[in-house]
Amino acid sequence: MITRIRGGQEIELRSFALTDMARWGWSDLRSAGIVGEGDARGIPAINRAARLRAEAVASLRLCTWSGYGVEKIKRESPGIWQYQLFKGPANEYQTRFGFWDTVEESMSYRNNAYIWKNVDQVSGRVLEWYALHPDQVNITRRDEFKVTVSDGYMDPVGRGAGVYVVGPDTVLHIRGHGDGGSLVAPTLIQLYRQALAGPVGRQRHEARMWKRGATLQYGVEFPAGITSDQANEWKDNFRAQYEGTDGETSVVVGGGATLKPIGMTQADAQFAEMAHLTAQDASRIMSVPANLLGVQLERAVPNLEQDLSSWLRFGLAPELERIESALEADEQLFGGAQTYPGFDTQEFVRGDLQTEATILGTLVQQGIITPDEARTRLWGGLEELPDGLGRIPQVTPVGGAPNPNPLPAVQPVSQNGGGYD
Repeated sequence: MITRIRGGQEIELRSFALTDMARWGWSDLRSAGIVGEGDARGIPAINRAARLRAEAVASLRLCTWSGYGVEKIKRESPGIWQYQLFKGPANEYQTRFGFWDTVEESMSYRNNAYIWKNVDQVSGRVLEWYALHPDQVNITRRDEFKVTVSDGYMDPVGRGAGVYVVGPDTVLHIRGHGDGGSLVAPTLIQLYRQALAGPVGRQRHEARMWKRGATLQYGVEFPAGITSDQANEWKDNFRAQYEGTDGETSVVVGGGATLKPIGMTQADAQFAEMAHLTAQDASRIMSVPANLLGVQLERAVPNLEQDLSSWLRFGLAPELERIESALEADEQLFGGAQTYPGFDTQEFVRGDLQTEATILGTLVQQGIITPDEARTRLWGGLEELPDGLGRIPQVTPVGGAPNPNPLPAVQPVSQNGGGYD
């Protein structure tokens, strides 16, 4: 900016603010340009939430069940071939944990997951299955999947690079929520592009400032007579000596130039608040409690049991049901079977040590579980009591608790009456 002052002198003011990033590819604070999946994965809160989801699902055991309600029974028998498949490992590349971790990671970022099934042509049973990377699969129509095998990706056939056009008897598609009626669910980027633009822009802004920012934030005011070429030459020298984290902190100027400190604008100051907002947005986008992402909401005391219970009911449970229903509807997995798939979530919601011990003690006293069953749940599992003592249920009042309402003491009415109250 060139300013003319009294006396006819011209002063050229050259400065920059944190928001003046256009020449470095920054447009404004509201827009972060094109946001891709790589940008979303680079947001720590989003990445943490996706990892929590993937590892939570992978930590659960997929079991075979029969019956519903009070008649629901877990069927873990070697005679049920699905039980053997679920037990893992899934294939020669993926463990049971790695398989479901890949499935749920695909659901978290792409809202779609794809499983390749190798089926025994004689028995019709699935011998092994592979969680594919979403980039490998292209759905051309409802009953046709184009699967590409290349270096760095899963090869379920074992023939190397190639393209396979297969049907639902080979590829199981687990579709997420959104845009109902379409073959493929919209991805996280498509659903929340605008919400992700702010956090992505903040990170890009901070990265540029660390890479190209100066250790000092000043505007330089030159006296009249300094040409643009001279100012640019001075600027190049300044960059070489003062910019970067290792730059000098004491600035020396001459030729009548003066330095004017540049403060942080209100828009720039909002970047400090965006880190907190990003974690809250990640919580909403990924359906993960904000407390698990390291954000304590105002006037809220973190409670692990409450967070896990809420997450299971409103976040993980619908996701698990989505996966379970897709598996149950698959003809190669459960066509005509008397059992159905289901994740065992009994141990997912846990409290603190004192609460857990109190609950187990109550269950033992009421005869619901045996002492040995309680011991296996404490501190990673304790050994059974000797001589089978821990297998005997404590049925009240034998070994449990005293009767809550004891009978009143019997008192004689009178000596002459010979009776009792």
